[in-house]
Amino acid sequence: MTNSGNSDGLKKEILKIFNKVKDDSKIRTLLIISSVCILIFVMVFASNGNSKELAYNKLASATQMQSTVLESNADPAEVHRALNRVSDIEDTVDEILTIDIPAYAVRVGGIDLAVFKTKDEAEMLLDDITQPYIDDEEAEIEDIGFKEDVNIVEKTAKPSELQDIDEYEEILYYITKGTNETKIHKVEKGENFWVIAKKYKISVDSLVKANPEIKPERIQIGQEVSLVVPKPLLTVVTKEIKEYKEYIAFETEYEDTNVLYKGEYRVKKAGKKGEREVVAEISKQNGIEVSRSILEENTTEEPTTKLVLKGIKNPPPRIGTGKFSKPTSRGIVTSPFGMRWGRRHTGIDIGLKTGTPVTAADGGKVIYSGYKGGYGKCVIIDHGANMKTLYAHNSALVVKKGDKVFKGQTIAKSGNTGNSTGPHLHFEVRINDAPVNPTKYVKY
Repeated sequence: MTNSGNSDGLKKEILKIFNKVKDDSKIRTLLIISSVCILIFVMVFASNGNSKELAYNKLASATQMQSTVLESNADPAEVHRALNRVSDIEDTVDEILTIDIPAYAVRVGGIDLAVFKTKDEAEMLLDDITQPYIDDEEAEIEDIGFKEDVNIVEKTAKPSELQDIDEYEEILYYITKGTNETKIHKVEKGENFWVIAKKYKISVDSLVKANPEIKPERIQIGQEVSLVVPKPLLTVVTKEIKEYKEYIAFETEYEDTNVLYKGEYRVKKAGKKGEREVVAEISKQNGIEVSRSILEENTTEEPTTKLVLKGIKNPPPRIGTGKFSKPTSRGIVTSPFGMRWGRRHTGIDIGLKTGTPVTAADGGKVIYSGYKGGYGKCVIIDHGANMKTLYAHNSALVVKKGDKVFKGQTIAKSGNTGNSTGPHLHFEVRINDAPVNPTKYVKY
């Protein structure tokens, strides 16, 4: 028997009633029948809320109200028989609560992910799963669905199997994330997505997927970053029509000249990108593009060819040794050379405390020393043979343009000037004025 605490209280209330009606058999009989009806009625309807305790409480209140209007002396035999009937009723109600009732399941590949009392609740869950992928003001959603076999199926289920409103958000999170786990990192000074990803041994791409609402290049100190890479149980498939403008790349032609050294180039005539209007059909899965078909294309402006002078004169001798050393005695690489967040990173970032000495990677001549836009306080050294190095985001510069420096000479103090997310040195190696990977020349 279940809910013994509540049933004891119920029996006490019924006892009070029988104490007051022992002399009137008709009233006793009527009271027994009404108590049975009330018990069954309340318990069955309370089962929709999965709360037998609530049902017992309601019945106790009902019998207590009856006891206040009845007055008589108790008949123990009658009371005993009535209580036995109540016990029988409790067992019957327990059986009623195990009876299956109509329900609606969100079924995926034969597995029920959630079961609801109404079809509207099941449809609301699927709508909430797809909603984040249709809020694109720049595109017209042509079709939306699921990659998996998803259906709302009418079935029967026990009341205890139904999801209630308190569980709804938890179910939605689990389906869209593939886990109930939450793991957060709070951004600290000098950190970026590359540093955070390396710290937790996950890829930068995974970190970006876990935080679609965050622009990696704009993270702030104290900002919370999710470390849980989503693996949704459902794949939302969208097909959208999008109109946009697209640049057309220009071609480049080269012209030999004795004015420049071999390996040097100079633009004689700038190229200009063309432009076209495009209408495309784009297919996405969970917001990530998987295919694109061009429906219409209209060129509005033709590109202009770029003309570049190419040097053929022999270069001057080297100024330095031709071998580079590390520009700092300490620090770690916090951002590598190459593509980063959709843009090319033309050097490496070395995490350092502000004021750390920065030294020349090789002997040469200072051709720039000053503030240089996003580079902040910057030094550029020409090492001859068309080799240059660049040192950016410094807090102080200790050399000036025209100075000749030797390998290992202090040229600046590291800092956080220009477009910088924290104290570090941005170090570039340029061959023929084109940035190359510095880690081919120095090791950190």
